[in-house]
Amino acid sequence: MYVLSTKTVKLRNKSRQVVYNTARKIAEEAAACLDMECDPDALDIIAELTYKKLQLYAVDLEAFQKHAKRSAITADDVKLLVRRNESLKELVDKKLQAINSLKPPESTTSGVKRKRKPTETITSYFKGTPTDNNNS
Repeated sequence: MYVLSTKTVKLRNKSRQVVYNTARKIAEEAAACLDMECDPDALDIIAELTYKKLQLYAVDLEAFQKHAKRSAITADDVKLLVRRNESLKELVDKKLQAINSLKPPESTTSGVKRKRKPTETITSYFKGTPTDNNNS
């Protein structure tokens, strides 16, 4: 069994709560725009589904990063993640263009490669969560 540190558990619980609160708030705002009311149980289900989907995204992004033998997740990984959702793909492309337009031009480097540092994986952050057994 994988044992998480107290700090990791607290961070995971805090991020989970932030996702839950944000998902509930967005759902309530969307319902208000449509002149609808949402049952609190429905908001809880939406929040849980959002959190589970974000967990899956994290695992997928980490897999893409590892497959490319990189130590960090890049914009290319995100583009690969959203490749099947045309509207998300367009949004990501627009955001990347905006970000790249703000960056100064890159200077040429000598081509020296640096050694990779070992990093904690995203999946280790999610191991041991109660949702792991549900195989969502």
